[in-house]
Amino acid sequence: MALKRKPPAGNVRRVACIGNNIRGVTTNKRGRLVQFESEQERKLILLLERDASVSDYLSQPETLTYRDDEGRERRYTPDFQVWHHDGRIEIHEVTIEQRQQTQAQRVIAAEIICQQRGWMYHIHTEKTLPTGYEYANLDFLAPFRAQTYVHQECVDWWLAYLHKGEKITMQMALAQAPDTLFPGILLNTLYHLLWHNRVQMDWQQPFMLRGAIHPSAAVWLPTRTPQAVMSGTAGEVAR
Repeated sequence: MALKRKPPAGNVRRVACIGNNIRGVTTNKRGRLVQFESEQERKLILLLERDASVSDYLSQPETLTYRDDEGRERRYTPDFQVWHHDGRIEIHEVTIEQRQQTQAQRVIAAEIICQQRGWMYHIHTEKTLPTGYEYANLDFLAPFRAQTYVHQECVDWWLAYLHKGEKITMQMALAQAPDTLFPGILLNTLYHLLWHNRVQMDWQQPFMLRGAIHPSAAVWLPTRTPQAVMSGTAGEVAR
């Protein structure tokens, strides 16, 4: 008899294999193991990782119980519970557009439960989560979120070079970088700064092309330092 693996700590169940969906486990910004059972859920994880207002989040956090219109008891496990630095708590659910109508009763039940607790309930679909270049950019830059990619001399150079606030193409910036800064470390540091929004880019345009930086890719300093701002769709985690 095959042994059933336990879910990560705090998760009430393991994610399931449904059709051709992708599933997996990753480590979040607080070192917590979180699960995803679709590419859309992984997209939301990328947004939560980049959202500076989010302090922590948990997958498969609890199973809610409610009664449907016919009085039958139903059970529903939402995808994520999210904690913010300002004390807000949210439940986030990822689904697809065509299922929303059939899930109306559980949505209403979850909204009522969240309201009773002083929480918020949010739904995400394939139409609200990142696609195209934005998703590709998030996917590429995500590995560079760790502090290990911070090289202080490179940070100082990027911030000084971009201090005028002008959009500078990557080709121009790299051509003017001092020889004392190793290109690989310089780029890794920039990728970290982009992920954490200390340097900005157009997330809706290609940044990489066939393994190389796109010729039109440009970077610049933000005009302000937001608490939890992300570019494009990535700036609207809580819909």
